Amino acid sequence: MKYRTYLTTLLYSFLLGLILPASAQNSLQHQKDSLRHALEHTEGIDKLQTYNKLYYIYMAEAGDDQKMDTLMTLFEQAEAEAIRQGNTQMQGMVYGNRIISYINRSEHDKVIEKAPAYLDFYIRHDLWKFYYQIHMQLITAYNLKGDYELAAAEAGKMYTRARERKDKAGMATALYATGIIYNLQRRPKEEEDCFRESISLLWEVSGYDNILTQSYAFLCVSLRAQARYDELLQLVPEYEKAIARFEKATGRVQPEARGNLYVALMNTYIDIKEYDKAGIYLSKLEGSVSNNMLKFELLRAKALILQSRGDYRTALAVIDSAVIQVQESAFNLNAVRKIKMEILARAGRNDEAFSLLDEIIAANDSINNVEVNARFDELRTQYEVEKHIAEKERNFHYFLFALGICLVLVLLLAGVFYYNRIISTKNRKLYERIKEQDRLAEELSRMAQACESTASSEVLPQTSDIAATVEQHRLVARLREYLLSGDNLSNAEMNRDEIISALGTNKNLLTDAVRAVTGNSPMEYMRMLKLDEARKMLDHHPELTIEAIAFSCGFNIPSTFYRLFRKQYGISPAEYRKQANKL
Repeated sequence: MKYRTYLTTLLYSFLLGLILPASAQNSLQHQKDSLRHALEHTEGIDKLQTYNKLYYIYMAEAGDDQKMDTLMTLFEQAEAEAIRQGNTQMQGMVYGNRIISYINRSEHDKVIEKAPAYLDFYIRHDLWKFYYQIHMQLITAYNLKGDYELAAAEAGKMYTRARERKDKAGMATALYATGIIYNLQRRPKEEEDCFRESISLLWEVSGYDNILTQSYAFLCVSLRAQARYDELLQLVPEYEKAIARFEKATGRVQPEARGNLYVALMNTYIDIKEYDKAGIYLSKLEGSVSNNMLKFELLRAKALILQSRGDYRTALAVIDSAVIQVQESAFNLNAVRKIKMEILARAGRNDEAFSLLDEIIAANDSINNVEVNARFDELRTQYEVEKHIAEKERNFHYFLFALGICLVLVLLLAGVFYYNRIISTKNRKLYERIKEQDRLAEELSRMAQACESTASSEVLPQTSDIAATVEQHRLVARLREYLLSGDNLSNAEMNRDEIISALGTNKNLLTDAVRAVTGNSPMEYMRMLKLDEARKMLDHHPELTIEAIAFSCGFNIPSTFYRLFRKQYGISPAEYRKQANKL
């Protein structure tokens, strides 16, 4: 189960939607006609059950607007009949199925409009299982609209009501809903805590095995996000026991629950590079997945497994097909690019790998901005959640006005603390991404050098264009060696004519070579090289001041160095050094 696919697991509804083949349409119409005829000749609970069967058929066809109109009419008729008979159980069922129908059509505003009145009805008539199910649908609607503050507030209401009733199933359901909100906000530790507590409560109740197995699936996601693979693998026997309990209670195999476990194990073994074990679970999943996001997961896993076996051609074909499944997200697309770049590099297709590296770096710049904005949104959401909790506490202790003021001040201080924490987390991620790019660049450089000896004997004679490309790489390498030798890098007065003379070339050849290899002009390349050298000195020379490093790398004005460093890496030199000193 991967990120947004979790929303399908929230809809533990009263109906399993069926896709009916064309050959069954006549039979289906016959059922509808029979049930409509039965409505005219039945009374009491039989009539309500007939309505129930009829609108279940239409719920499976609710994607059709005309059928949806018919379904809404049936709901109104069934509701009126249930009210006439005074059957609150069947009336509550009508309300629940109406909400499910809106959810299945992604009519989230309708859910938000109708659900509160239905929840009040369930509370008045002690229909608590309906209440928890439909409250989950309301939280789902807010999540799908991106209103996480309101989703968290509703989860808080659900938990409070369940706790007042000492209802463990309701408390577990509310914790499950809260864990999903944390999953959306990419807060794996808080997500883990919610799902562990939910699981603990669900083992003590019956009738909620679907939520129990889904809680284990989400717990695996949070542990994998924290790279706690040993704990995830130790969780498997307990997870399997929960699935077995679910299957025993329902009397049938639960392929979705088992599939979520297999996906978690497949991805975990890929993360720890035990590809043969990952292949076992890939085989179990292939042919049984219809969700596009899960199809992407399987294709990604298959490409990595094929790469580990040296079958680069097939791996490239598989990862290219995965692009079709991936959602339009820079995060997902960059993940595909990284896998493809690694395959290309291992296959010796270095030019293509370098080209992909440029795309990854460019995408990373935009991702940085997205991540920073997401972190600030997360801070605002977390503040609102904590504020909501504080307001509930003040409802219990409203007479302590002074305590209420103190709580507000504590929240404000907490907001400052969380802000500083988020900025620190952003800087750490930027630093780790820079180091990862260093590692990728070094690996590609080694591969390029390994291939150069064969390229010089086999590739050079083929065409003059390829020979020119190799010569350009060599000229850039000589330029780099010259700049890094002696005091050349720190010489802010050094001009291009001196460099051209030292390299024994001319202006056009040097410019063309640098642009062909790096995509930059010689002066831009020199500036990037100076910044890169300064960054390495920040890593390895804590005894030097930042100003001293700036001067030693040819920046006479420290403020210019600060500005260019932040523009290049998205982080200031001081912040970069702070992260380096932590490692």
